[in-house]
Amino acid sequence: MNTKLLKILLIILNILFLIGSIILKNHLYIVASIFFLIYILWIFRKWKKLGKKKRFTARALASCDIIFFFIMIFFLRIYKVQIIDNGKYQGLIRKQVEGFSLLKGKRGTIYNKNGREIVYDISVYDIIIDPYMLSLTNKLPEITTEIVDTLSLNRNKKEFIDHLLKESQRKKRYNLLDVNLNLEEKKKIEEIMKKYGLRNNEIILKEENERTYYRKEIYENIVGVLGLDSNGENLVGISGIEKEYESYLKPKNMKIKRSFIKNRKFTIPTAKKILDISSDGKDLYLTIEDDLQYILNDEIKKQFEETDSEEAYGIIVDPNTGAILALSSFHKNPHIVRNPLFQNQVEPGSIFKPIIVAGALNDGYITEDSIFDIGDGRIKKYGHTIKEATRSLKGELTVKQILEKSSNVGMVMLTDNIEDSKIEEYLDDFGFYNKTNIDFPYERKPYNIPSKKWDKLKKSTISFGQGIVVTPIQMIMAFSSLVNGGKLYKPYLIEKIIDSSDSTVIRRNIPEVIKTPISKETSEKMKKMLEDVVESGGGEKAKVEGYTIGGKTGTAQISAGRVGYLKEDYLTSFIGFFPVNKPKYVGLIMFYKPNVDKKFGGLVAAPVFGNVIKRLTMTREIVSNNISKITITQNEIQDIRTEAKNNEIYRMPDLKGKTLREVVDIFSGNKVNLKIEGTGIVKEFYPPIDTELSENAEIKVILK
Repeated sequence: MNTKLLKILLIILNILFLIGSIILKNHLYIVASIFFLIYILWIFRKWKKLGKKKRFTARALASCDIIFFFIMIFFLRIYKVQIIDNGKYQGLIRKQVEGFSLLKGKRGTIYNKNGREIVYDISVYDIIIDPYMLSLTNKLPEITTEIVDTLSLNRNKKEFIDHLLKESQRKKRYNLLDVNLNLEEKKKIEEIMKKYGLRNNEIILKEENERTYYRKEIYENIVGVLGLDSNGENLVGISGIEKEYESYLKPKNMKIKRSFIKNRKFTIPTAKKILDISSDGKDLYLTIEDDLQYILNDEIKKQFEETDSEEAYGIIVDPNTGAILALSSFHKNPHIVRNPLFQNQVEPGSIFKPIIVAGALNDGYITEDSIFDIGDGRIKKYGHTIKEATRSLKGELTVKQILEKSSNVGMVMLTDNIEDSKIEEYLDDFGFYNKTNIDFPYERKPYNIPSKKWDKLKKSTISFGQGIVVTPIQMIMAFSSLVNGGKLYKPYLIEKIIDSSDSTVIRRNIPEVIKTPISKETSEKMKKMLEDVVESGGGEKAKVEGYTIGGKTGTAQISAGRVGYLKEDYLTSFIGFFPVNKPKYVGLIMFYKPNVDKKFGGLVAAPVFGNVIKRLTMTREIVSNNISKITITQNEIQDIRTEAKNNEIYRMPDLKGKTLREVVDIFSGNKVNLKIEGTGIVKEFYPPIDTELSENAEIKVILK
């Protein structure tokens, strides 16, 4: 084959190769094809002239061509590494000299209203040994022995050291020595590392977060519990506040990149830390008051055990805001994780009667003095006989007495002239047809039937709390509207959410009025009637000497479905408020299936509420209504006037640091005008110490 034909053939093959490379979009082959095409053209042109050259010159030029060919190959290789495979080799370099450490932020802290941490993360540490890197120090036995002794680990030191040495020979890089070291233990390990000049390569202290609880037994049913997410990697809330506010509480991760020299022993000084995301979870402040939560929990627990009930639960709210101040629940079944206050649906029984009375009173169907003759305590309705729980209850009853004596027949007669649709309107207005939307997960959706589909007996049974199911949270919010001036509030458990990094309030719950089911005038009438229930009716066991309390008892049969009601099992309850004049606390106490002879709400549940209020007045030094006429609020000042035993003139004592009760006791029996401002203990007073005080002297006391 002559040279010209070879030249044409090589050019054609190279052009075909170039076209194929373009089609395949292979940059390296495209560049190579172009280079080889140029090289072929240049070589053949040059070889054409070689015949005219001397033999030595021709050989020299041919050698240069060969060298140039290999230089071209080398260039193509460099092009492939630097341009085409750049990402691959950059990755290999980063793998050798760069490292990432993932620092997880702490989950948000949950505080009670008093600012006490009740759920929070603490740092614990896992200690990891790198056998290979530690062996390079030539002090592996000494260091390992000191660590094992410092942590008092139950290990055979000789066997463990031999194991590490074998691991180091195989260049093993990981050996977990111990987990969940506390901060003190971590510091001891760091001292050992400092002593032997170790860095974080030989011994690694990996920080982890551990959820810690304060008084877990009284807060767990509120805050809930954590579990692993669907990936099995991170802890997430699966119940309670932890679940409801997961998006705020969950931590974000901080990813730190460090650059090392090749053996990773030293960090490059100029290397910068790159932070992807860095943030702890947000902090939550509950509306729960610590002392009230403890008292309620303690009192319910005692009665739960004493009555051998299947379940017991209670809740206290601020009727003027909807804030939940305390809640507690107990179950015989340890596997129950639901919170019955938001997830139980029960027939409320007689505690429901004030709701119907308030609606009828508000719309003018009745007055407080309306009289109903219940005859012998029985009434027949559509083939069913409704009778009183107490056989001795007979004759004429006023509306007030119907509540005091908890008359079922009286309630049936009271609703006889009220349309079904109007009763349904009451249920809707008081919030029984909707969820309360409290900030707690899995609140039960109410079950209701339109009044058009009610049977003829439905209205009568609803009047005394049977044939209707409610959740305890619905019940207490509806009852609160009876005593707070007629406002139905939305309940809430979280007061505010704080960004812990700069203490910024990023969300705050404020009181929200949903409806106004009754007027303020009706509310005042209801408070008076419900006070009489405690003073002289079925709620007497809730009385606290010297204080005004109102409320209503309930003893409801438990539904067994289509077969009727259980004969021996009851839900006993009491719903009450304190103080009557300006209610600050509304409480609902319930015991499910108490195992005692007398299962009445007035005997089982009412005493619990009374004990809670009694302990509360002692803890917070709330002045008895019988000691003085003081009603202290943050912005109110009211005179305390006491009757004088004599007209004795005396000198002003030192009141600083004394409580309100102590101040009242000091001046009891002397005719003075005592003016009080604020709450707490005495910070200032007037007149000064040792000033002579005459009859009707004015004394000003400022509490903080």
